[in-house]
Amino acid sequence: WTMVAGGGASVVYADTIADLGYVNELANYGEYSGNPSRTETREYVKTVFDLMTRSKHPEGKSKILIIGGAIANFTDVAKTFAGIIDAMQEYADKLKEVGVRIYVRRGGPTI
Repeated sequence: WTMVAGGGASVVYADTIADLGYVNELANYGEYSGNPSRTETREYVKTVFDLMTRSKHPEGKSKILIIGGAIANFTDVAKTFAGIIDAMQEYADKLKEVGVRIYVRRGGPTI
């Protein structure tokens, strides 16, 4: 599962996952960019979390969530991460229940 900021970055992340041999494990493709508000980001993340937490991995593996992006040009990273954290707090129990591991790589001038 991915939540990547930026159209170019989202393509690089998806291509890299495929190049590493995990294309069949890629559960979604999407991106958030354009300096979304905290509320817009929270609603996007809640949609991803809703889909991600509906069931456990069929083979009992952990689900992996990659939150990433390149260096933000104009997106307020602190604001978007506040929206991500809001959604994580709401979905914390469900994320734990299905065994989600989260990795973050994000940069920008407003962290």
